[in-house]
Amino acid sequence: MDTDDHQSFEQSRPHSHEISIPNFVQFWLILPFYIPSVVCSLFVLYHFITVRTLRVALHNHVIIILLSINLVVQLTDMLWNLIYYCQNQALWPIPVFCTVWITVDEGLGIAITIFFAWAAIERHILIFHDRLVSTHQKTILFHYLPISTIFLYLICYISIVIIFPPCVNTYDYDHILCGSPLCYYELRLVTVWDVVVNHSVPIFLIIVGSVGLLLRIVHQKSRMRQPIRWRNYRKLTIQLLSISFVYLILHTPHTLMEFMYLCGVPEEVGKDFMSYAEFSSYYSNLLLPFICAGSIPELKTKVKHLLSWCGRSTRSVHPHTVTLPQQRRAD
Repeated sequence: MDTDDHQSFEQSRPHSHEISIPNFVQFWLILPFYIPSVVCSLFVLYHFITVRTLRVALHNHVIIILLSINLVVQLTDMLWNLIYYCQNQALWPIPVFCTVWITVDEGLGIAITIFFAWAAIERHILIFHDRLVSTHQKTILFHYLPISTIFLYLICYISIVIIFPPCVNTYDYDHILCGSPLCYYELRLVTVWDVVVNHSVPIFLIIVGSVGLLLRIVHQKSRMRQPIRWRNYRKLTIQLLSISFVYLILHTPHTLMEFMYLCGVPEEVGKDFMSYAEFSSYYSNLLLPFICAGSIPELKTKVKHLLSWCGRSTRSVHPHTVTLPQQRRAD
């Protein structure tokens, strides 16, 4: 590999995670949202799993997978980031921990993006081509097989590229994510694959799938004039569009900058913007549980009942002053 090729590889590498905001400020920018988000994740995921009608619904399977992966990211990657912001060092300064940390941050981040893209595609199948999942065999082919294929791809990619890369990683324990990026970004093919296949194409599919779903729903509603059919699909559409909107707002700038660097734009262009965009992308993990909770009418009703019950219980335990009648004195 000559010097010019190596420089081109370096230009396409992701940039430093460090931004000009002090670590303790980043800590307090994340913490107020982190704790409520984790609680909401547990509550929503428990509701999806325990309520049979939600658990068996095909359109909820990808949402359950997204919430599960997101919860793992919250309890590991985001928690370790908060610890780093406090002590300015990796929680455990050893290579094994750094590998796990980067695997969760990079690998599960890719997983969330790809499953979002599949959710945008699958909504079209469930709404406009529901005959493709009308039988058990068709459900396996068009629902379970794509999900299994995505899992298989993620396991292979994470194992080969992140956990057992074809090069030697160098870790810096005084930087977040142990000084990521990994050494595989020095390989042009892997860099192009990561930026295009793992990030750019899924983001494009999310945009096309979400906008296309909205346009098809509006066209179908005006053409068929069946409000009942629209009400049946409204929850599926609103759920996808709300999640996609937040995810795209927070992730598209980062992905767009990565693609521009891959095309040869100097890394000095938008370097600070890239760092802030990468930090802002964590808020998609924090907001996802709240968006999912807001898209479940049954869950909102249950929360209202719980809050009203708590309010009644609080009022019922207020202390009362009891005045005892005084005994008459004996004459």
